[in-house]
Amino acid sequence: MIVAALLLACGSEPAHLIPKGEAPPVEIRVGLDGELRSGGGALRVQVAYDPAGQVSLPEPKVDGLTFTADGAPTTERVGDRDVLTQRYVFSGASGSYELPPLTASWHGPDGADQEASSPSLFVDVGVEPPREGELADIVEPDRIRRWPWLMFGAVGAVFAAGLLFAFRPRERRGPPPPPPVPPDRVALEAWERIRADASLDVEQKATALAELFRVYVEAVLGFEATARTTREILDHLGSLTHLPEGNVQRSKRILRAVDLVRFAEDRPRTPDEWLADLDADLRAFVEATRPVSIQRPPVRK
Repeated sequence: MIVAALLLACGSEPAHLIPKGEAPPVEIRVGLDGELRSGGGALRVQVAYDPAGQVSLPEPKVDGLTFTADGAPTTERVGDRDVLTQRYVFSGASGSYELPPLTASWHGPDGADQEASSPSLFVDVGVEPPREGELADIVEPDRIRRWPWLMFGAVGAVFAAGLLFAFRPRERRGPPPPPPVPPDRVALEAWERIRADASLDVEQKATALAELFRVYVEAVLGFEATARTTREILDHLGSLTHLPEGNVQRSKRILRAVDLVRFAEDRPRTPDEWLADLDADLRAFVEATRPVSIQRPPVRK
């Protein structure tokens, strides 16, 4: 992708943010949506798949629990994948339940079929955690007297270890490695390269900006934005009490920039003016979330 190549060119992007190898055509993720309530809760099922094929979304089934779909499933493009999300509301009697693995099936354009399964999920409905009780009186066993030579042997071993440590060969220390380039600088430099690339049209630049923004959010906030939908990212940013006001709306404009290019009619008259507005949103968000630089102590010789 364009963003990945530019970030790698900057030489400071963390390795775990750039996917390695070819991802499978279908992946599934299942988890609780919010806290459990008395008598039930909510379950979120997400399937990421190659849009060149078709995918079937499995329905959860557990003896003793009733699952009801909370509205129709939604589909959103994340990178080069479509993410299908379905929310379920479940209820049942108090107890511990195991949701068996859910299997999503993908049918490719060439007739190839592929499946992906989620791990089992354990749910406690209306079950109180164990209460701490008093420990029974524990009778301390009789002490076994040690022979004096054990103490002298231990002292001798410690003394010998100290001599070996004191006269060990000294390793030559080289110069300390240069500090990594901060993620705010990486993001802004990558965006400047994208914006100045005359071979990209305005839709490609908007797509690259949205992907770049996900990488930056994941690097500075520790939230896996590169694997989340736009709605999940905006919900997470809205829950941050320390995020200055206005940055959620800036994030919304950046993440939905591609849709604005294709469908919106109220954007500025020229692409340059519209990209300038996105540039202002990105720089304001980065300024509000840039990490504080840490001064390294000097190396003692």
